Amino acid sequence: MRKIKLFMLGMFIVSLLFGTIGNTVLSQDELVIKVAGISPIEYRSTKGLYRIAEKVEEATEGKIKIDVFPMNQLGDYTQVFQEIQRGTIEMGLIFIPSEYDVMLEIGSLPFLADNYDDMRDQLSPGSYVYSVIDEAISNLGIKLLRINGEGFIGIGSAKKPENYADPKADKDTLIRIAPLTVYRETAQDMGYRTTSIPYADTYSAIQTGVCDGWIGGSSEINYQVFKDVINYYIPYNCLFDQTAFLINQELWDSLSADEQKIIQDAVDIEADLSFKDWQAIDKENTKLMTDYGIEILEFTPEEREALAEHIRNTTWPKLEDKFGKDVLDKVKESL
Repeated sequence: MRKIKLFMLGMFIVSLLFGTIGNTVLSQDELVIKVAGISPIEYRSTKGLYRIAEKVEEATEGKIKIDVFPMNQLGDYTQVFQEIQRGTIEMGLIFIPSEYDVMLEIGSLPFLADNYDDMRDQLSPGSYVYSVIDEAISNLGIKLLRINGEGFIGIGSAKKPENYADPKADKDTLIRIAPLTVYRETAQDMGYRTTSIPYADTYSAIQTGVCDGWIGGSSEINYQVFKDVINYYIPYNCLFDQTAFLINQELWDSLSADEQKIIQDAVDIEADLSFKDWQAIDKENTKLMTDYGIEILEFTPEEREALAEHIRNTTWPKLEDKFGKDVLDKVKESL
């Protein structure tokens, strides 16, 4: 009996070493992927991450599990990008930091497209712009799965800008911009004075009058986050807010072709929906702002076209040193 017990104990230890007991899969046979998000739980992009996690776990029968960490729980996007490079965070849906390669800003060109369908085409596989971003990210040891649409960008302001629809008029308004050349040149060429303030301090800066408003967010962010400090929203739609589904390249290469397809298919569904859904989300949040007492400063089609033409003729040439004239010429061909 003692020998039988020792034999059974030995078999149990062997089964642990090989990772299975009966039909139960043990932890070393499972892959847990941490995915870092930047948006609050109620945002569309965060809900999309949870849908991806559910589809991947179901399709792999639990072999691959994705743990979602929204709201910068794993750090801000620049830190997360570095961790994805190292593999300490496996995956993210984050802004793409451009300090590693200036070409990573190419998707933020002002008036890259005039509507969601055209913007989806510009920021999806097969386009010239996407290929430039894809190559730059690949050189950094990260796999770009897709770009996620986060909505066209307008200006939220506590103060009504003067002659807001005239692209050449001085607006007599100081707005916060992200520390990107594209944002600075675009805002200034629209007649705004600019200041670079950390995003986390933007709300209090508008509230205390350090600046009058900000550019960098969609209608959803302006309503959800800034509705108590802005009185006006101007849907310039001059820039496009975007995040990217990223995964560590080494981890991606270690997956089987079937596993890669499962993850890619789940991401593709959400990325495609992001551009489609935002048309309705924009309308919904514009109405919510109006109901809340925020005035929406609209444009006629002629005014919007004049603004786009002004920016493409004035701002784009200034960016030639940044991106290269040949690159911008190819982007123009794709419009």
